[in-house]
Amino acid sequence: MNPKGPISLGFDIGGTNIRGVALRSDLSFGDVISQPCEDDHEKIIKSLIDIANRFQESETPEIGCVGIGVAGFVDRSGVVRTSPNLSTFKNFPLLEKVRCELDVPVLIENDATSATWAEVQLGVARESENVIMVCLGTGIGAGLYFNSELLRGASGFAGEVGHMTIVPDGLPCPCGRSGCWERYAAGSSLGGIAEYLRSAGKIGPLGGDEFEGGRPVSSEMVARLVLKNDKEAIRVLEHFSDWLAIGLVNLVNILDPQTIVLGGGITELGEHLLVPVRRSFERLTPERSLRSQESIVLAEFGNRAGAIGAALLAKQNLLA
Repeated sequence: MNPKGPISLGFDIGGTNIRGVALRSDLSFGDVISQPCEDDHEKIIKSLIDIANRFQESETPEIGCVGIGVAGFVDRSGVVRTSPNLSTFKNFPLLEKVRCELDVPVLIENDATSATWAEVQLGVARESENVIMVCLGTGIGAGLYFNSELLRGASGFAGEVGHMTIVPDGLPCPCGRSGCWERYAAGSSLGGIAEYLRSAGKIGPLGGDEFEGGRPVSSEMVARLVLKNDKEAIRVLEHFSDWLAIGLVNLVNILDPQTIVLGGGITELGEHLLVPVRRSFERLTPERSLRSQESIVLAEFGNRAGAIGAALLAKQNLLA
């Protein structure tokens, strides 16, 4: 392929950040450009345009198409019907708005489905035919790839697994219900678990006395301490891993995948995360000896996967 051909821009709109990447015609890509995501559709559109302009200035080829992965319920016409972590998206015609601004073909997809496409086409799951990718961010979404095809469901909303109820009458969720999986196992929930364990006297001081004095504990703080091998932070991560494994086992019981890919920023913890999750998964999976040995792996592209997959889907569907 000619690396100087039209580029495909890919965006990932999450509950916290908007990420963009330029996919060249030879499937190479450069650095990700990221901006904070505000819960305002006009500001989101402005951020998309700003990032697109920055890529246009730095990349010689013209923009051929745009793919956008967005956290939420996306229908086949490119309308975001709802997004629990982005309240601004209520029946919002995202495809139409972006196409009018950039004057190029646009494809809209769920962000987890986009991330899954990146990993099965170019990443860690490219040798697998049956894959669940679970994206752990502000919320939890999953991409489903079975018999070598993306599974979207009758309405296009398959994969909204973050809203499985795992604790009846549990923690309230932005979706309006309670006890959803993402309230216990999203990347953003790590700090909340630490706060609960600390207030219940189930862990000692995190980082020595670093968080004493009533200061709230963020997920980023816990992750940083885990990487420093802080004993109490590792105990928090083990509790988190149990909650994550409960949902993974539910998915395996329904779908029986070959590979489970974990994505999102929290996967930067690497083996610190993978080891306790695998251990909890093995303990909780029924009839483990009768099943194929599902492989739980970390996404090759980390939190870039959604943007890369969106660009790839747009290229394959709009420039073919």
